[in-house]
Amino acid sequence: MSQRGLADFLEELGHSGELVRVEAQVDPLLEAAEITHRTYRNGGPALLFGSIKGRSIPLLVNLLGTQERICRGLGAESLDEVSRRVEAAVFPPDPQSWFEKVKTAPTRAMLGKLPPRSVRTGPVQQVVRLGGDVDLGQLPALQSGQLEIGPTITAGQLITADPESGQPAVGRYGLRLLDRDRLAACWGPHDPPERLLDEYRRRGEQMPVAVVLGGNPAVLLASMAPLPPGADVLAVAGLLGEKPVEVVACRGIELEVPANAEIVLEGFVDPSEPLARTGPVCTPVGYYQPDRPAPVMHVTVLTHRANPIYPAMVPGAPPHELSEVGRALQRVFLPLVKLAIPELVDYDLPAFGAARHWLLAAIRKTYPCQARRVANAVWGLHGLMFSKLVVIVDEEVDVHDQQQVWSAVSANADLGRDVFFQDGPPDPWDPATVAGAPGRKMAIDATRKLPNECPAQRSLPAPMSERIRQL
Repeated sequence: MSQRGLADFLEELGHSGELVRVEAQVDPLLEAAEITHRTYRNGGPALLFGSIKGRSIPLLVNLLGTQERICRGLGAESLDEVSRRVEAAVFPPDPQSWFEKVKTAPTRAMLGKLPPRSVRTGPVQQVVRLGGDVDLGQLPALQSGQLEIGPTITAGQLITADPESGQPAVGRYGLRLLDRDRLAACWGPHDPPERLLDEYRRRGEQMPVAVVLGGNPAVLLASMAPLPPGADVLAVAGLLGEKPVEVVACRGIELEVPANAEIVLEGFVDPSEPLARTGPVCTPVGYYQPDRPAPVMHVTVLTHRANPIYPAMVPGAPPHELSEVGRALQRVFLPLVKLAIPELVDYDLPAFGAARHWLLAAIRKTYPCQARRVANAVWGLHGLMFSKLVVIVDEEVDVHDQQQVWSAVSANADLGRDVFFQDGPPDPWDPATVAGAPGRKMAIDATRKLPNECPAQRSLPAPMSERIRQL
């Protein structure tokens, strides 16, 4: 997608039959979510609701619900093409590290092109609302589950910064609307904003926060990617779309935001302020996250285009747009995961696990107990730490074919020897885990065993001879 903006991308989707404009009035509380789920499960298009009950801003859903639309948004023919862009950054022709590449340019050929580029003004600041003019109730935020106590912003990219280095931190987190100018930030204790909030608390300072809605899909995708801590998300977004992200200074805080976004909420979190209650929150695994305390974001400035579009991603039982994006990012960032796990050949995050709780990995095995090292490496990666079942198979097994994976488990796994467990941080989205208790994870080594792993004589595979097969 170019820097032209979301409206131009939607026009492109409309011409290709991948966008339907819905003129009938739709309620943002529950009704829009149900329509979106049905549309996705029938392989349907992106939906632009032009008439939202009680709101004047159009609502966009299911924008990235297929791999084709994800690729179109990144200006690529396939996810493999985008993955090659990442691979060129991860394995450049010079010895600089991945972190240095992300902070500057991924390759010499792209030097100076992909880091965020500051501009003086941007379409997202065509309208500026300050103080008492801010009213979050005008946003068509969705209520996706009937037990939720109010609407939630689900497709916002939250931007803050390290108070010492100034390095921006970007991620997608749910934000529950509390009233006309306050939001409950539903990030978890393991997420980077929580660590940064602790640093601002030690300094006795307020944490500046901006929430970006709409704009270049590459920014949203990069904010959801399994990146290492400290990576420059906006530079990665430039890498994904092969165009630098243009950023503009906020009007009320010292942060920069994408200039071609649709809506930006500017404000702060006061670390000394009491936490708010979120109530049950619908999650992308199809269950409610229990009520828990969350920091409060005060919105002091709201800027938007003259005719903004509000995007939303609808959580619920997978598959859905969020799981489709998760699986696409898995393909795109395979080269990055291989940095941490060199023997990794491929991996898959099945949609039924919301692209989160199950991981199937194929490795190039060369030494005993290698599968155990790989499983522990998976759990050590921030983006994959909540994979509660990991299955490791040999490199010739297609991890995207579950029949092959479970055949390998049947043939190669001794359940008394090859199943092992590890406790880790609790997953706030796992309905099977007791709140606050360590999360129990399991791995199955379904690789063929080397002689020194299983010295006893074992049965050999019995394939037909190649000569007979050819005959």
